[in-house]
Amino acid sequence: MSKKAHFSVSDFRSTVLATGLARTNRFEIKIIPPVSLRQGSELVSLMAEQASFPILNIQTKPFKIFGPAFQKPITSDYGGEGTSIVFHVDREMKIKRFFNDWMHKIVDKDMYTVGWLNDYKGTVVIRQFDEQDMATHEVELIDAFPRNINLLDLNHTSTNQTHRLNVLFAYRYWRDLSTSRPSETPSRITIINDQPVVTPTKTKANEPFKAPSPRLADGLDGDRGNQVGAGTF
Repeated sequence: MSKKAHFSVSDFRSTVLATGLARTNRFEIKIIPPVSLRQGSELVSLMAEQASFPILNIQTKPFKIFGPAFQKPITSDYGGEGTSIVFHVDREMKIKRFFNDWMHKIVDKDMYTVGWLNDYKGTVVIRQFDEQDMATHEVELIDAFPRNINLLDLNHTSTNQTHRLNVLFAYRYWRDLSTSRPSETPSRITIINDQPVVTPTKTKANEPFKAPSPRLADGLDGDRGNQVGAGTF
């Protein structure tokens, strides 16, 4: 029995032209360190070059009563073991010293004792933008802190090259700050003179999106108690 394909090139083309695609270079990073390290954090956020949105994974185990086995969900993993962010390093190496100081608050550089979580935890906000610089997606890493920084190679034969610092951030879990954003679903897409004409729905989605302000001290409470990832405590 033959069936007609659901995919249509013309529908795909008109939808992409009307709604657009998310671009990998339209983003920003906001680093909110512990209070004692707030000075200089704006420069660190500005120098972010590469980042990734964190993972979400459902962990399962095989389950079988009778017949074929299937995977049964047991918990969720928010990728808290680490996500990398790459930073340009300024001429005075302030970026490097900033993360050195942060990591020394986690483990004392002289006594090698581990500090209290409230003294070294921070927040990392990752925002995706559209071509009009409006936030379309926003994720907040809760109880984040740097757990690893890479080597910075020095070489006399290298010219016109600059340092890039790769920082691996551990965190407890992450949450989506853009879930409360109203969806902007067009009621109709019409092609006129080979151009899409969109008739938007009359909702508040046309208003600029304002994400909630990140909070540094945000413990696990209530319904968020089961959202613990694989982060280091």
